Amino acid sequence: MPDRSRTARARGKNHAAALIATALLVLAPAPVPAQDAPAAVSFTQRGVPAEATAENAVIARERALAAGRRAAWERIAAATGASRTLSDAQIEAMVSSIIIEEERTTPTRYAGRITVNFNPARARAMTGGAGVAEGGAAPPGAPAGEGTAQPRPPAAGPAVATVEAVALYGSLEEWLELRRRLRGGAARIEVIAISTDRARLRLGLRTAPGAAAEDFARQGVSFVPGSGAPGDAWRVGLAGRS
Repeated sequence: MPDRSRTARARGKNHAAALIATALLVLAPAPVPAQDAPAAVSFTQRGVPAEATAENAVIARERALAAGRRAAWERIAAATGASRTLSDAQIEAMVSSIIIEEERTTPTRYAGRITVNFNPARARAMTGGAGVAEGGAAPPGAPAGEGTAQPRPPAAGPAVATVEAVALYGSLEEWLELRRRLRGGAARIEVIAISTDRARLRLGLRTAPGAAAEDFARQGVSFVPGSGAPGDAWRVGLAGRS
């Protein structure tokens, strides 16, 4: 009889221990799953659509590339959670180069796909550096496009003078190159009107016009007095262009 009593007590203790162990397992906090690291976002955005219609092919291409730059930036902004609204000029200032992947043009329409390479430091400053990795170079064998050479970063300093100028060029390629060089010497560039061979610009200069002419010359841009008519106080063009 004592043996049966001891056996019953042992079984009771084992049952109680099992219940306690089960309760501890139930109450124990579940392991927290490791959070995935945020995916890195490249500063190079490929396959970006660029389309626009305008009164002529030059303006259509300008607007299409501006739309493409914005679409590329919006990809980065969405991936990093950046909510700041940027102007076209602010986005353009972050772009190091654009590579044309494919394009179709008519006298009034431009449609294509582009690769947009952003300057890492400037883009990171706009995103706060959130989850963004260094952008890669253009893929080998990619066709050359606008701004394939890295532009010199604009000198620091706000605009101290604003002038209106007429830009003269002989082709779309000349206009794109002229605008790229102007960014190296002007604090601000605003296109007032544009056609196939000239554009009216409003330039924010970091120095007085006379000194600015020397700065532009170092960028390969001629900056000379114009006719004096309204909107034609100064004329700009690629240096050495006949």
